Amino acid sequence: MRSFRSFALGAPFRSPAAALALAALLAVPAAMLTVAALLAVPAASLAQSGVALPPAGTASPRVGALETAYVQELLQDQPSSATQAGIHAYDDRVADLSADGIARRDAAAHRQLANIDALLRSGEKLSDEDAADVQIMRSALERQLLDDEQEQRWKHDPSIYTSSASYAVYGLFSREFAPLAVRARSTIARERAIPALLAAGKANVTTVDPISAELAKSNLAGAVTFFQTVVPAAFADLHDAALERELADANAAVVAALRDYQSAMTAGPLAHPSGTFAIGAASFARRLELQEGRALPLDLYERVGQRALDETKAAFVATAAKIDPAKTPAQVYADLGKQHPAPENLLSTAQSSLAALRAFVERKHLVTLPAEFDVRVHETPSFNRQTSLASMNTPGAFEKVATQAYYYVTPADPAWTPAQQEQHLSFYNDYAFPIISAHEVMPGHYLNFVLHKFQPLSLVRALSGNPSYSEGWAHYDEQLMVDEGWGDGDPRVRLAQLGLALQREARYLVGLHEHTQGMTVDQGTAFFVNNAFMPEIVARREALRGTQDPLYGYYTLGKLEILKLRDDYKKKVGSAFTLQKFHDAFLSHGNPPIAVVRKLLLGADDDGKLL
Repeated sequence: MRSFRSFALGAPFRSPAAALALAALLAVPAAMLTVAALLAVPAASLAQSGVALPPAGTASPRVGALETAYVQELLQDQPSSATQAGIHAYDDRVADLSADGIARRDAAAHRQLANIDALLRSGEKLSDEDAADVQIMRSALERQLLDDEQEQRWKHDPSIYTSSASYAVYGLFSREFAPLAVRARSTIARERAIPALLAAGKANVTTVDPISAELAKSNLAGAVTFFQTVVPAAFADLHDAALERELADANAAVVAALRDYQSAMTAGPLAHPSGTFAIGAASFARRLELQEGRALPLDLYERVGQRALDETKAAFVATAAKIDPAKTPAQVYADLGKQHPAPENLLSTAQSSLAALRAFVERKHLVTLPAEFDVRVHETPSFNRQTSLASMNTPGAFEKVATQAYYYVTPADPAWTPAQQEQHLSFYNDYAFPIISAHEVMPGHYLNFVLHKFQPLSLVRALSGNPSYSEGWAHYDEQLMVDEGWGDGDPRVRLAQLGLALQREARYLVGLHEHTQGMTVDQGTAFFVNNAFMPEIVARREALRGTQDPLYGYYTLGKLEILKLRDDYKKKVGSAFTLQKFHDAFLSHGNPPIAVVRKLLLGADDDGKLL
């Protein structure tokens, strides 16, 4: 669902193993975060449990019935995702990741696909919006079957189980949707179910490849630390002795179960790793098709990404030369970090920049803005600081209580050395920090999601998300703002924007090369160093992330798809084109695949090409 959207870059001095450990605990795989990538097992409906969903919001009653059943079963099957969405009927449950549970949800996926096929065979004429919802559901179900039946990640990734456990509890204290005592009781219930979840992992996991094994060891240790330190601290203000004892006992049992799971994995599959993390060209292409809504030949995908990288790198080098021709581009880029807010002014600088960004968007008529702009800048919660420097936390689609939006910024730790603090603060330099805030807040993620409150979205569309759309939009905004005059032509602002683009373009190509062309982690690290001008320790973390997230090029992919759509839309409407009209139209349909938006905006003028 909609939770943290973050610049998870990490400062160079931090341990990449520690950062990846926390990332695994708190960032459940994408397939567990959005309705567009989840599926459900047969179960009593939410209505039968006393939980009412909004109307499906479809033109076709038959599509509406499919959507309602899909979402009902989905949220019940994935209780942690239901919590994040603002449905709290299942806050006392965890997902069933046993082999039988996975088999049941896959059988349900086949049945749901059969129901979708029956609808399509019926010949019923569907509106474009309803047809898009059917496509979203179908892609989600097929992606789940790809994960479960073909690649069988649940047999080869020990971190799935620790991530599920950690996310289940994290979701109960990350937002104040109920009094702390109520959330503590839910936490106790979920923690009592976690040992069985971990036992399922022990029974399921067979083999693990060497790179994933390396990461899993850190992830397992990080999960223990999370429950030992972060969870007790989150409930420190409970002030109910009986409840505190129950929570302490349940939490201790989780820690013991985690240690047992850690021992079993360490002595078993992690002791003799085998296989490869690479999913191969066929699976990469299929995942890409399901994510984007249309097939993309991998040779085209690579050519487009390489061209984008080459063009951005050339612009980066030329811009750096304008700033200081006597220094290398990497040195000029590093110099940007020397000008940054003082530690005590970090949050206030971020807050003031939000007002300036909104004023700029309004003055330039970039998008029609709602009156609502209630974003509070807070320090990143301590449990998320290893993996996030800046993030947007927005409420779930159905959340009625914890509706505050937070922009999290990670402060420098006073315990660090002055050199470490300086290194950390360099990320928030005067040139890059506003661009980062544009990505996260205005006109990026926050605006994208707050607009949903004012749009007549269907049930599936209100809950679903597509990474190329959401991250593509936020990344597109970085370039848009500078193109439209943010920074008043200062080449240092442009260099900061180009540096962020290089990082995403390197991800695009490294993900492809690691999974389809035999690129090693060391080679991926060198690619980031040589092409995105990154310090080696950060570059290695990026290359490691690619082994677990093959399609993490969605930032660049989405941006490029939006730019092509913008050009095509301009051709369609001619002299009536304005950026504001295009952006308003683009943002009015939720977060579907951009292929869906192309059809809705272009109609018969859609040439079928995403890139």
